[in-house]
Amino acid sequence: MVNRNVLTFTSALLLLACSGCRVTFAAAVPSETPTLAPSATPTTQWFPPTPTASPFPTANATPTPDQRPGIGELLLEDDFSEAEVWTTGRDDEGVVMVSGRTIYLGLNAGGSYLFSTRTSPVFRDFYFEMTASPTLCRGGDEYGLLIRGRDGDHYRFALSCDGRAKVDRYLGGSLSRQAGWVRDQSIPSVIPGNSRLGVWASGSQLHFFVNDLFLFSVNDTQLYLGTIGVYAHTSGAGDISVSFSDLQVWAVGE
Repeated sequence: MVNRNVLTFTSALLLLACSGCRVTFAAAVPSETPTLAPSATPTTQWFPPTPTASPFPTANATPTPDQRPGIGELLLEDDFSEAEVWTTGRDDEGVVMVSGRTIYLGLNAGGSYLFSTRTSPVFRDFYFEMTASPTLCRGGDEYGLLIRGRDGDHYRFALSCDGRAKVDRYLGGSLSRQAGWVRDQSIPSVIPGNSRLGVWASGSQLHFFVNDLFLFSVNDTQLYLGTIGVYAHTSGAGDISVSFSDLQVWAVGE
């Protein structure tokens, strides 16, 4: 059970930096040397609203193997047979659970976020793939991957349910757009469906893929290492349900 005094204090501090947005509950990102811990109900965090989007450009996604150079040995393969390595929880508005070789996120509150992160390991340079399978999703609702998560900071690679993609950075209580929104035929806009999401990260360079097609790059010097995770967001008053599976992470060389 979440300590209500701690929850109230944390929410009060974060509300100073955010108004008009809410998160049902979110997983805290572990430090650089996390340890495995039993599943726990995530604590509430408040995030500022996503910046106002500009008109949506169209990406030219093409097969570009050179955008993923130096991929080496397989570092991690997770079939979700061990639930305790993920933060999970449930409340009246959302649930994160590991079941049937997937991690499932369900949210029934409008304008809310739901997060889950893997407790270990910490990655610096890597290539990360995961399959996302939304079953209930509409319009501007989002789902996607978290990377380089540490002490609450992270990058978010998101697909919207109407066929767009973006990357945001959450750092020190502020959310900033790093790439997108863009539209592309490789981004599904029909639900239910499946997409293989990929992120190549080396130093300040981040490359993003959907179904093996390169979408865009980000060059950012703020976050260099951290854990990985998943998230979902309802932009309106509806619900969202999405499962993630087949997690793989490879080393990236020089």
